[in-house]
Amino acid sequence: MEKLMKVYAAFSQIDITPEYPVSLIGRYREKPSQGVLHRLFAQILLFQRDEEIFCLAAVDSLSLNVPLASIVRSKIADVLGTEVSHVMLNFSHTHSAPDPTPLGVNGEKYFSFLCTQLQSCVETAKLGLRPCKVGWTLGHANIGENRRAGCTITDNRLGGLMVAYADTGKPIALVVRISAHPNILPGENLNISSDFVGAAREELQSYYGSPVMILQGAAGNIRARGTNQVGEGSEEVFTSIASMLVEDVKKLHFVLGEVEDIRMFSEKMDCFSDLPTLEEAEKIAQKTGAQGWRDAVAASREKGIVTQEFQIEANFLKLNGGCFCGVPSEIFCEIALEVQRYTGNPFFFLNGYTNGYTGYLPSQEEWHKGGYEMELSYLFDYMYTERLAHYCPETADRLVELAAEGWQRMNGE
Repeated sequence: MEKLMKVYAAFSQIDITPEYPVSLIGRYREKPSQGVLHRLFAQILLFQRDEEIFCLAAVDSLSLNVPLASIVRSKIADVLGTEVSHVMLNFSHTHSAPDPTPLGVNGEKYFSFLCTQLQSCVETAKLGLRPCKVGWTLGHANIGENRRAGCTITDNRLGGLMVAYADTGKPIALVVRISAHPNILPGENLNISSDFVGAAREELQSYYGSPVMILQGAAGNIRARGTNQVGEGSEEVFTSIASMLVEDVKKLHFVLGEVEDIRMFSEKMDCFSDLPTLEEAEKIAQKTGAQGWRDAVAASREKGIVTQEFQIEANFLKLNGGCFCGVPSEIFCEIALEVQRYTGNPFFFLNGYTNGYTGYLPSQEEWHKGGYEMELSYLFDYMYTERLAHYCPETADRLVELAAEGWQRMNGE
């Protein structure tokens, strides 16, 4: 008889709210933060199998760019004595979090603080590792709607993963996966906030009497239901979305079982962005005021660069029959749904906002429709991502194949 593997798990969370003014990222604000509306947290969920240890982290942040996220992952990996590919950082994508870059007020100070807090959180979690059981379930959360003109498709899957102590069945942590932009607070808001994600998490933790981790999924084109075209809403909408999510999560039911398969690894894919000509860049800059972007395009072309090349890392965490697969982009919901169709597995969750940020990644059909995500976003995001143009249109289809084939290989298909 084959011996069942023994898997251990532990959870810890820590406050990552700065006690000093910072620039808020996600919308342009001339002034730095002036207070705290909802505190920010980082959460760590560890799994250990034999000598291997895996880390799933959730961080209240718009995101970090890939270089900064890589620094954080390396620091966590060092604490755990594991590989960087065994560390997955999922960002909530709140638009009222600190800018952790040198471009923001106290940005470098905050990034250093964030690293220290995360390392401390991991150290605490390491001390609590105990044998665990797990259970997946699937519900629906109708908290999001497609913000693109003429589109109604959403990824309203509410993924649930319960991790509990093997001997008592008491929850170690409930992991919930959603897809909806947490930018309900208006652009004039100058208070730090985890937006509706934090409000829902706090209420759910009180309800369950145990930790709740909320992961952001495929929300690149999904706004919170009831908000305007750019995602802003009222206090009533904020309360409504948080309450809807809480009620939907309460409907989830779990059946716990032994951990029969757990693994974590990364696959990388080369991606390309074709730069505009100098004449095209000049016309765009005159129309939008993006002179800094135009100068960056000119500098690249002077070096002979006409196409930028980047890598997308797809980070997989497989646990029995389910999988979180994260990529460092704002993926459109159609991409995650296509991976589900391709694999035939509703518990395969392709998530964006993971291990960094490289901008929007639309489905090929939506890419050809244009719009803000393909035509304007990179004019200002380039300061963080270094990408000066949108991904080539076939990128999404290649990502679907990469993610689906990764799942099939894991299952020997």
